[in-house]
Amino acid sequence: MEAIIRKILAISVISAVLIYAEVSDIELDAETLNIVRDGFYVAVDDEDTTVNLINFIKDEFSKDHQKYPPVILAYYAALEGLRGRHASNPISRFVYVSKAVDKMNKAVEKAPGLLEGRFLRFSFFHQIPGIFGVGGKVEGDLKETIALLETRDYEFVGKKIQKDMIDYLLRTDRLSPDRRSRLERLAEELSYKP
Repeated sequence: MEAIIRKILAISVISAVLIYAEVSDIELDAETLNIVRDGFYVAVDDEDTTVNLINFIKDEFSKDHQKYPPVILAYYAALEGLRGRHASNPISRFVYVSKAVDKMNKAVEKAPGLLEGRFLRFSFFHQIPGIFGVGGKVEGDLKETIALLETRDYEFVGKKIQKDMIDYLLRTDRLSPDRRSRLERLAEELSYKP
């Protein structure tokens, strides 16, 4: 019985991954997605990991980012933004971030209901200056991210990742008292262990 349940769960995860990959030319498997997800956490503070993960994505999928599944394109864009953050030359910073903004917008356009894409764009755009012209998207992405989190759909984006997203959102200064309260309730639900 346990083996059957594992198979059903595996098929569900694979199906979810394929649903989010179908607007691209490249297939995406759960293992590769998890490598990108886990690597991203490290890349935030480590330039070498950022570059290595960008190269991994290019090797795994294609050099043509337009063919990436939306979730991979969103991570790729966020990584390119991190390259800008890690760069010491101001011109390089500007170029990396500008390219990342364009790619991130394309990722969300490909799959506007993708929680990870919306969250990554929010967290990226929330941190960059207004000179990049992204301020108008931040509020919409915050609203959509919270709405997607409130669906409590853990099939594609698991509870741990969603809890991390909620924790990040709670640390921002962009929440109204109502949104903060809603996210705190979600965080409490995700922290509860029977």
